[in-house]
Amino acid sequence: MKRKIKLSVETFLKLFEIVEDGYSFETALRKLDLNYNSKELRYKYHMYLEHGIDILIPHASRPKYSRKLKEKVAQDYLNKGISLEGLAIRYNIRSKSTVRQWIIQYTEGKKNKSHEPEVYIVNPKKTTLEERIEIVKYCLDHNITYKEASEKFNLKYSQLYSWIQKYKEHGKDGLIDGRGKGKPQSIMTPEEELNARIKALEERNKYLEMENEVLKKEEEIERQDETKIRQEASYKTVKSLKDTYPIVWLCQVLEISRASYYKWMSRKAPRLEQENKELIGDIIDIFNKYEGIYGYRRIYIYIRLKLQKKVNHKRIYRLMKQIGLKAVIRRKRKKYIKSTPFYVAENVLNREFNETVPNKKWLTDVTEFRLKTGQKAYLSAIYDLGSKKIISHEINLSNNNEFVFKTIKKAIRGKNTKGILLHSDRGYQYTSPSFKEILKENGMIQSMSRVSKCIDNGPMENVWGIIKSELFKGSKMHSFENIDKAKHSINQYIKFFNEDRITLKMAALIA
Repeated sequence: MKRKIKLSVETFLKLFEIVEDGYSFETALRKLDLNYNSKELRYKYHMYLEHGIDILIPHASRPKYSRKLKEKVAQDYLNKGISLEGLAIRYNIRSKSTVRQWIIQYTEGKKNKSHEPEVYIVNPKKTTLEERIEIVKYCLDHNITYKEASEKFNLKYSQLYSWIQKYKEHGKDGLIDGRGKGKPQSIMTPEEELNARIKALEERNKYLEMENEVLKKEEEIERQDETKIRQEASYKTVKSLKDTYPIVWLCQVLEISRASYYKWMSRKAPRLEQENKELIGDIIDIFNKYEGIYGYRRIYIYIRLKLQKKVNHKRIYRLMKQIGLKAVIRRKRKKYIKSTPFYVAENVLNREFNETVPNKKWLTDVTEFRLKTGQKAYLSAIYDLGSKKIISHEINLSNNNEFVFKTIKKAIRGKNTKGILLHSDRGYQYTSPSFKEILKENGMIQSMSRVSKCIDNGPMENVWGIIKSELFKGSKMHSFENIDKAKHSINQYIKFFNEDRITLKMAALIA
């Protein structure tokens, strides 16, 4: 469609000269290379012929028309059959759409606006079947015009016209109110009745198909819904399927009212709900970033320390429960059976695990990981109770003395280790003369757990549990592809453990 542009009086006159020379309106526009609607040009030309050059001069304000003129134009259209364009040209009305609007207002009982007092042409009302039959019979028996009848019975012109035409074609049954119900069956032809039955069956089948799809969609949305607001999933289901099925069907299946759906569409979320949505987004981001190893406590600490948001840990717990997020949790170990201590070696540490000064108490141990090749990968590490970090570690396919010695040598390199307490279990590597000699040369104090009392080295055992739980996401049968992938994953995790991992003790740092 060509964009409507404004043309000067001189341009219009040039176009009209070309037209009067025998060319079409389209050709005239092409000759002057103008992007203007040819139908609009033809309308302007006839207005020019009827009313002269003044019609081409633009006016600053809109023309004003009286109520009487509006009524006369509408009556000429209804009674004399003059076209909209013909009426606009005859009465010097600048636009056909203005004429169309006057006729709509005249026939449908709305106000005709003018600068005289505003009046109602007709005042529409509700009628019964008996009243409609009586009105139509009166009009036909007395041979009055639609206009006179609409004023007498206070009805819309178009409404009265429709009743009379239906009565002439179908009799009294044609006046039955079939809004929303279709054509009454009594006035249908056999073919129409058959088509109506087929259509009804098709509608029924479509409804049943829709019912199944809607219920599945609601379940899917409910699973993904992060807000868990009452009936939220139902409203979202209607919104997602409204272009496929009628809204009234969808609301009927989901047992909600259309009014509540439209109210939900226009509702503004309260401040608390908006905050919860933002928090849920933060929780999901943190949970996914660390692959599910953080529970609500550490996520709470992360949000307080890293995101600087003031929020209660109970709120984090509630929101995580609401969206179904749960951290990987290690299986609780069986309680140790109490027994009378039997010291075969000195336990200098004596379970005094509370230490805040780095390089005072070190713990060491070896753990293993399965490989899909059938082998095992061994991890030897030294954990500093003061700094709460793994200060040295080695990974190897063989759990031998040299493997453990490398771990201790890496830890003591470049440090003043005199007086540091190193605690271990009673593994053969730690009881070997070579290991004791390394400690003695570096002025370190050796401490060992009692037999069958791994709790004496509890913090170290806890570190192993954390690494395996968070690295394997709770899988009990996890195994690495090969030793190279095992080394890569374990090294990456220990770096994270030492530098980025949120611990519950960090809660003390929250202001």
